[in-house]
Amino acid sequence: MPPIRVLQIMPAMDAGGMETFVMNVYRAVDRSQVQFDFLYHYDKPCFYDAEIEALGGHITKLTVRQDNNIPKYLHDLRAFFTAHPEYKVIHGHYSGFGMFYNAVARRCGVPVRAGHSHNTAYEHNLVGQLDRLMSSRFDHDLTHRFACSQRAGEMLYGKHPFTVLPNGIDTARFAARDPQRRALLRGELGVTDQEILFGHVGRFSDQKNHPGLLKIFAAVRTRLPKARLVLLGGGDPAYVEKMQALAAELGLGDSVIFAGVRSNIQSFYDAMDAFLLPSLFEGLPVVLVEAQAAGLPCFVADTVDPGAAFAGNIHYLPLQNEAAWADSIAAADLTRDPNAQAKAIAAGFDVHTSAGILQKFYLEQTQKYTKEVQP
Repeated sequence: MPPIRVLQIMPAMDAGGMETFVMNVYRAVDRSQVQFDFLYHYDKPCFYDAEIEALGGHITKLTVRQDNNIPKYLHDLRAFFTAHPEYKVIHGHYSGFGMFYNAVARRCGVPVRAGHSHNTAYEHNLVGQLDRLMSSRFDHDLTHRFACSQRAGEMLYGKHPFTVLPNGIDTARFAARDPQRRALLRGELGVTDQEILFGHVGRFSDQKNHPGLLKIFAAVRTRLPKARLVLLGGGDPAYVEKMQALAAELGLGDSVIFAGVRSNIQSFYDAMDAFLLPSLFEGLPVVLVEAQAAGLPCFVADTVDPGAAFAGNIHYLPLQNEAAWADSIAAADLTRDPNAQAKAIAAGFDVHTSAGILQKFYLEQTQKYTKEVQP
């Protein structure tokens, strides 16, 4: 019997926390029973395209985020769902456009329309406020609701019931230590054994607060002169250049390494000595789960949901106080937690737990509605 096919609706599938979570689940489900297909809102090459296709997934790319042509988008959605009556379950991760695709899916007879909240706030720019307005209607045509944390669910769904599904990762992959891999990557980055390598993983955007991160690191350098910082992630090239200019302005020189988007993230956690996350807001950041599973000491803004913490070496610090960050970091024990993987599993952050919950949901719902249409 062929697997059921579940449609994952995304902005696109570039390297980001939400996308990484969906891919973690996709790798972990039993694909002989459940296959994922993807509907994008951009028609462009994406970071995960090749892996999705290698795993057996189909990708459909719409153009609405490039041409802003809503009538064409609605026409394309109707044509897509009419051509694909096999989808009994869609899982929407893009709240801003859910008011469109959920409504069209409902009218085309898709019985199960699940939504997923991945964040706790919106960026304060015009795009963020438009996203807030459009996302306020995401809830209307949903039949089921998931969220990465309690705060994320309350933000998007209000008083409607929802299921909290932690952002699971492959804990074994991130907990594995490889001294040779660490030495090779630090050598590639030009980081010596005597230097302390701090790390950050996140796209270059307002939410991730790279200006604050660089100011924090400048304060750290006054206390720990041998500190280095590696920044992983992509984004608008103009914004990246702006952050490079700020690093120079702060006198950080080559102590900051702009490493771009990498596929071997677990190797970078091996190379790091500590992890920094001063985001303005987060849902439940996958990168923080990864860093903790790797055993790294983590220094995190108090704006990040405390539900993300499961290891003993995580420190929540006031967002606007660089000196407090520097003092805490300078005084901290930067030893890795040897029991991090066990703690991650116990807290429900192993992807096999998350994938098991979703696989059961997809299969039960598909079976329910397949039975209903049988004579």
